[in-house]
Amino acid sequence: MTEGDAAPDIPKLLRGIARPALIWTAHFIFVYAALSAACADRGVVSYGIVDLTIVIITIPAVVAAGWSIFRSGKAELAVAARWTGIISVVAILFTAAPALLMNSCG
Repeated sequence: MTEGDAAPDIPKLLRGIARPALIWTAHFIFVYAALSAACADRGVVSYGIVDLTIVIITIPAVVAAGWSIFRSGKAELAVAARWTGIISVVAILFTAAPALLMNSCG
């Protein structure tokens, strides 16, 4: 390491790794809870409202999880943050896909 190189900020990089995975986890829980509410025998909410809500929630989730993709630096943890961001964005899109591609619960 030369004098011009700054030491990587480890806590910041660890948050960059954890954040996309936590966003995907929250998105996953929300999508499946909403679909369960829409597809319940009692029909707690209508499927159309759930479908619209999933679209509205998916867009900021993809942006927030994808933010780690643009991390700068060559530190191994920065590379891990980029990969976690990529994997989480794909996972969010795959989580939302069944709700958006199906028109009903059945």
